[in-house]
Amino acid sequence: AIGNAKTTRNDNSSRFGKYIEIGFDNRYRIIGANMRTYLLEKSRVVFQADEERNYHIFYQLCASALLPEFKNLRLSSANDFLYTRQGRSPVIEGVDDAKELLTTRHAFTLLGINESYQIGLFQVLAAILHLGNVEIKDRDSDSSLIAVRMQCFFNQH
Repeated sequence: AIGNAKTTRNDNSSRFGKYIEIGFDNRYRIIGANMRTYLLEKSRVVFQADEERNYHIFYQLCASALLPEFKNLRLSSANDFLYTRQGRSPVIEGVDDAKELLTTRHAFTLLGINESYQIGLFQVLAAILHLGNVEIKDRDSDSSLIAVRMQCFFNQH
């Protein structure tokens, strides 16, 4: 859910990459290796092409917005957020995003990520969705401003 997204080729495409560094001795024998996993497409968070969707976790959170523990996240439909609507493909046929969030949370628990830490992670992810709706406008060559409708939202909360 965190690293997979829908692309035009695959409904559950991994957006992770792996870098492997292999160490050799002076006789060209392998003496060790390091592997790093990294997020391949950081740009996917802010842009999706037509018929693609962002990382599954964003849609899972929106589909679960009515859960009592998510009330403070102020989430709603995926169609209400720029980062989840711009690819115009918020739904994957046969996938229940609310049910998938339960699976994601269960996987977190199995990995030893407690409820409190999970909620903290969901708060960060919800903040990313909300920040995507912030419209920043140029004021002059040195400054900018946030559109009035967003200032009202921030003042109320």
